[in-house]
Amino acid sequence: MALRLTASPLAMSRSTASFRLAAAMRTSSPLATRVYFHASRSAAAASGDTPADVTDVYKAVPYKIPAPNSVHGSYHWDFERLLSVSMIPLFAVSAINGAHPITDGLLGVVVPIHAHMGFDAMVTDYLHPAKIGVTGNKLISWTLRGATVLVLVGCYQFNTADVGLTELVKKAWTA
Repeated sequence: MALRLTASPLAMSRSTASFRLAAAMRTSSPLATRVYFHASRSAAAASGDTPADVTDVYKAVPYKIPAPNSVHGSYHWDFERLLSVSMIPLFAVSAINGAHPITDGLLGVVVPIHAHMGFDAMVTDYLHPAKIGVTGNKLISWTLRGATVLVLVGCYQFNTADVGLTELVKKAWTA
């Protein structure tokens, strides 16, 4: 088993003995064609044994920054915090008083919207148009919106035609 050493191009020059040793071990090792420990574009481009697709990762992706919008800025954040904090007394009242149409109705609205905002933040952060394309981003966003509407309708139906959310949790807890 060959020990694979790599040297940072920033830490040492190509003329040092340790760099030559690392280069010799890299070319003599059977793992040299499969394992890469380079963390920068210059290090990946400097080594001659890296395939072309390794440097493709470092290409800049064009992304248009959206225009500033106060509704989606601080007011949006304040609404998210208010929604999250409002769930604490709702859960407490439901646990203490039991099933009630008002608390069940509020829970049937607050919890799905809270979940929607969390998933929407995930889509915004990790599935943005520069990563998956404009069409993919719109498809995922509209799928999330449709699922949220279906969950809200389902919570309404469950609260009005069945036992309600609080009674469901109580029955599941004691089962």
